[in-house]
Amino acid sequence: MVTRIDHLSDLHFGAEDQAVVNALVEEINADPPDLVVISGDLTQGARYSEFRGARAFLDRLTAPTLAVPGNHDITPYRLLERFTDPYARWRATIGPETEPAWSDKAVAVVGLNTARRFGLNWDWSRGRVTHARLRRLIARLDAVPDGVARIVVAHHPLLPPETEPRTPVAGGAAGALAAMTLHHVVLVLAGHLHHGGATLTTAGIERTLVLQGGTATSVRLREEPNAYNRVTVESRENVRVEVRVWDGRHWMTGSPDVAAAAARREP
Repeated sequence: MVTRIDHLSDLHFGAEDQAVVNALVEEINADPPDLVVISGDLTQGARYSEFRGARAFLDRLTAPTLAVPGNHDITPYRLLERFTDPYARWRATIGPETEPAWSDKAVAVVGLNTARRFGLNWDWSRGRVTHARLRRLIARLDAVPDGVARIVVAHHPLLPPETEPRTPVAGGAAGALAAMTLHHVVLVLAGHLHHGGATLTTAGIERTLVLQGGTATSVRLREEPNAYNRVTVESRENVRVEVRVWDGRHWMTGSPDVAAAAARREP
């Protein structure tokens, strides 16, 4: 059984390029995947109007969707709400869970919420994998039947890009990624950096591909065009990645570097 997942990230409704949004809807609906995954930052400032824009985008897609929140999806303006009920707006518009899951006979996708309402520093945008969330994730992974490819989706990066090794990652990332690899996760989907890329990490004989997504629809570009990842899972040992890039007029196949990193999963 072959499963295709379209991995989007950092939509940033409120700072979106509507032409890119419309073209992305047409692109995905023309060849619908089994699942569309969004790895956080659906909004720019967690305003209700932005969440409604993100919800309208999801509703235009014919494929099922799974999304986890990012740091931009917690309000930075209403601190009482941020501390007491940070995901009220998410639940009202996107879905009841911040760590949803989806599966078919070949693939199980499990969400991990790495956003946090505050931190012990001034940069609250940096994420963290808490002990409680990691324990919950591992329990859900262990419940997946043998032979099913396990995929985790989070917003914050768990590994720095190979080209920028000093890039900050989520707190607790090293331990979380090691645990995921030991519990047979074949693929981690993440975003936050607005840069695409892929890195292969190992623990013993187990291997995990960590795949970053660029910003799919935002005008907040960081020296890369809008892009998303098409992931095809044929088995736990065979995961292929195609990067789709917006060239200003249409979507096209992009950088071969990510696909090459995915191919290195093979022993």
